[in-house]
Amino acid sequence: MKAVFPAIGGLCVGLLASPALAAPVCTFTEECYMSLGCEPTDWELTVDHKAGRIMTIAETLDILHVEDGQAQQIVARGPGALHLLTIGTNTALYTLHIGAGPASVTYFGTCGDE
Repeated sequence: MKAVFPAIGGLCVGLLASPALAAPVCTFTEECYMSLGCEPTDWELTVDHKAGRIMTIAETLDILHVEDGQAQQIVARGPGALHLLTIGTNTALYTLHIGAGPASVTYFGTCGDE
């Protein structure tokens, strides 16, 4: 698997999910770094609404806000970045806004139950 943005390369690995993690699991197949284009990826995260966290293999993010509507939007915070996850019926968008740089990375995929 190839990461477009080396500073977050650790984020671009598969989630080691366990049955104890709450749904949904989001799987992303495309990673886009700012205006430099997109690359295939294989990356997952898990949303644990009860614990108020988003979990990846690289880090655990604190959920700051959840907006329910036609698509659920979740704002989370991690070290040095803010994260926005939008979960639609057939699409998921996940964007990191990184303070250093600043920079942004957007992932495209889907979310579903474990």
